[in-house]
Amino acid sequence: MIDTSASENATNLRKLDMSQRIRIKPGLLERLRNLSGIPSDDAQARMLDVSRATIDRIKNGDQPSAKFMAALCSSYGLGLGEAFEIYESADEAIAA
Repeated sequence: MIDTSASENATNLRKLDMSQRIRIKPGLLERLRNLSGIPSDDAQARMLDVSRATIDRIKNGDQPSAKFMAALCSSYGLGLGEAFEIYESADEAIAA
């Protein structure tokens, strides 16, 4: 049997135009940290096996790496769509 969800995800990724970006849903890192009883951003970074600077960049809207997305989703039992969103990058759309 073919896994259609993986096939559909690959198709959707190919449809992203260059002005579209991925970011974590606003406030999610803080909510997950608080709900899980994790005492600090440093502790959350260690749990996800990333640097504190990575946590800060992601919170500030930088596009996460595949490693970060996989670590976050597997650590908290989330699907990609629950944790991340696609948005139009106005600056890149203007430059294109």
